[in-house]
Amino acid sequence: MMKKNKEEDLKNKESEVSAQPAEVTELSETDKLKAEVVEKDDKIKALTEEAARARADYYNFRTRVERDRERDIKFAAERSVSGLLPVYENLERIFESLPDKEDNFAKGVSMVIKQFFEVLGNLGLEEIKAEGKFDPSLHEAVMMETVREETEDGDILAVFRKGYTLAGRVLRAAQVKVGKFE
Repeated sequence: MMKKNKEEDLKNKESEVSAQPAEVTELSETDKLKAEVVEKDDKIKALTEEAARARADYYNFRTRVERDRERDIKFAAERSVSGLLPVYENLERIFESLPDKEDNFAKGVSMVIKQFFEVLGNLGLEEIKAEGKFDPSLHEAVMMETVREETEDGDILAVFRKGYTLAGRVLRAAQVKVGKFE
């Protein structure tokens, strides 16, 4: 019986020894899987960051294209308005030179002038108001005249040429005569 116990002990030890490499194999297989999971996680993280950068680049591109498109529209409008503005002013001069502003021809010219300015206004053109105090960002002083009242110092006394803004930017400053108190 003792012999039988020794044999069983030996078999048990052999099975333990043979089981140990299996555990080592299992551990190394587990380590491989863990390493693979970590590698995949890193890859997912890198791809996620790359996708986020691509989205940000696309957003910046879209914003830049929109801004450039708006700038091009404004530039095209500015070129158009700059070319049409002398025509509009000549129509106004024609109207001002007419002796009878109540006849049908004068009324027709007046209607054309209004329609012309509406079209220019739809493109963003606005007339600069040349009343009140002189503003160097909107007005160009081409003449100074002495005034008697100190309150009139810096006031616009006359307009020689109208000024216009286009989309909030000065297209042409108004040429004015400014009062100067001495």
